[in-house]
Amino acid sequence: MIKLDSKSNKPIQLQVALVPVCKMVIRFGLHFHEFVRNLQKAYIHAAEEILLNSKIDPNLQAIAIKTGMDRRTISEHKNNANKSLTNPLNKMDMIIMQLQISCAKRGSKNLPILELKKIIDSIYAQHIRSNAIIKELLSNKIIKKLHGNNYKLNLTLQQQLTDIRMMADDVDITAKRLFQTYYKNMFETKTQSSAKLLQSTCSSTKIAPRYHEEVNKLLSNELKNAEKRINDIITKFESNIPDKTYPELGITQFQFNSRKNI
Repeated sequence: MIKLDSKSNKPIQLQVALVPVCKMVIRFGLHFHEFVRNLQKAYIHAAEEILLNSKIDPNLQAIAIKTGMDRRTISEHKNNANKSLTNPLNKMDMIIMQLQISCAKRGSKNLPILELKKIIDSIYAQHIRSNAIIKELLSNKIIKKLHGNNYKLNLTLQQQLTDIRMMADDVDITAKRLFQTYYKNMFETKTQSSAKLLQSTCSSTKIAPRYHEEVNKLLSNELKNAEKRINDIITKFESNIPDKTYPELGITQFQFNSRKNI
């Protein structure tokens, strides 16, 4: 159950846990309605798995009772199960593409302010002021400010977008593994699993920021050494068969730092 701190009216529990997820979704360019649609689909899929594990027919009524969602919404998702719920390009993606096309036609990375505003207005139809979009493009380092009213398309933009997409894939995989571990440990019975999956967090709030860089380096070295030992164990028991023959088994390690610098 989600509660609010009665004194500060700040969200706690689930809302706080979801804030980093929402920050990533926003930074990756997924708009709210796209996120909600994908979340609905995931909710339905989760309910179906829970019902099947309980040997209950996952029909519309059962899913509606389990999720609290409208049956028409559930039906719409199930009837379009193979249809992507994310638009191929959101408006910011479209602007980036048009900026690249415009620069390619002129043979220059420079963008006069009138050309930049023209591209923005053609996509946002003046629902949002072009100056606000320009500020967003600058903050994301998609464009650079030059002298006068000229801008320049970032030469490393394509690599930035590639790196972001690769990182998004890593986030998807890591988040899935994390929640699978918590779910198994919380709800699986001893007959379903021979042993709990280890969850361990070592952290401190007593380390001064001036030591953070040094500690991060030491922890990184520890993770690298542990990775070598873990890979040795995994390799020892692997068979000479194709990948994805059996369910995935392993360990995910990551460092964290809760400083609000992003």
